[in-house]
Amino acid sequence: MQVLWLASWYPNPYEPTNGDFIERHAIAVSKIVPLDLIHVVQAGKNIRTKEGYVHAKEGNLRELIYSFPFKKWGWSWFDKIRYNIYFIFYYRSVLNKYSRQYGKPDLIHVHVPMKAGIMAIEFSDYWQIPFIVSEHSSMYDTVATDNFFKRSYFFKKNTKKIFQKAKAVTNVSAAIGRKVEDLFHLPHTEIIHNVVDTSRFFYSPKKVENTFKWLHVSSLFKLKNVEGIIKAFKLLNQVRQDWELVIVGNSSQALADQVYENGLSNKIKIFGELEHKDVAIQMQASSALVLFSRHENFPCVIIEALCCGLPVVSSNVGGVTEAVNESNGLLVESENIEALKNAFIKMMDHYHQYNQQQISIEAGKKYSEETIGEQFVYLYKKVLG
Repeated sequence: MQVLWLASWYPNPYEPTNGDFIERHAIAVSKIVPLDLIHVVQAGKNIRTKEGYVHAKEGNLRELIYSFPFKKWGWSWFDKIRYNIYFIFYYRSVLNKYSRQYGKPDLIHVHVPMKAGIMAIEFSDYWQIPFIVSEHSSMYDTVATDNFFKRSYFFKKNTKKIFQKAKAVTNVSAAIGRKVEDLFHLPHTEIIHNVVDTSRFFYSPKKVENTFKWLHVSSLFKLKNVEGIIKAFKLLNQVRQDWELVIVGNSSQALADQVYENGLSNKIKIFGELEHKDVAIQMQASSALVLFSRHENFPCVIIEALCCGLPVVSSNVGGVTEAVNESNGLLVESENIEALKNAFIKMMDHYHQYNQQQISIEAGKKYSEETIGEQFVYLYKKVLG
């Protein structure tokens, strides 16, 4: 079975963490079947790019990362048209080169429909093979700033076409999967969750301490509502002080200023971005994870925390409720800062009731590379008959 992935999002020289969850899916599948992955960088019309090529081969995973030269001319609408035309022509040349070098694949697997899905339609017809689509975005939730319903006619029309022509559609959460089903009138959406490297994220017993160690890990974008988390901790600090918070992510001076202005500089530490392996170390040293997003699909950070045995406090958005339940965490309404503060207190008061080793065992069974990889391979065999 020769499977070719076309990833609209993927780590690349311009965005090293872009779609790293797709990379983790690729690693999981490649441990079962050989996998080739192509990513043509979608930097957009406002970023000057030069032609580049990265070839990486590790085990059964071959990564082919391309970027094409583009310099804007200064007319926004014209540059956008130029960029999209260049992108399609360049992507077409990449796929033709791939087939000459490695032969025709048996199946195309698109990750995030736009724009790789446009090429999947063309080459599945040309090669006479099926393609499937996996969606990872939470943009089908109307609270998202740049949600699907605000996108261009071109974007919406082609996204619909890609979904409807695919032989199968997967999503990382049932919550967003149902929205996609309804929106595009799909007969069925397969739910295959995000994956965790359980050789890195696992339960490690901690010594008992008097300070409860909270952890937040994210991009720190607006959708993550970190400012709401800080406000909730300010309320918590008025009633108890036996806690600390570590924030990991792409921090800014504005975030540091907010911590200072709320009088929490001695309680909240900001670490900035960490390598994946170091995130695992932070989780294993923490008591619990907090996430207060305005919208999500199925956050990797939550299931990584669960695999480390951490109970989770999160806003009840997207597919979070598919991972977090009364045995491993607490859910609150998005934007409800008072409820978040109360959830902090409840978890700290009843922390002894969470069986952290059991949380880790159950999460590992659901989200390990072996489990998720096998679900994708089963789907491939089903599609190929």
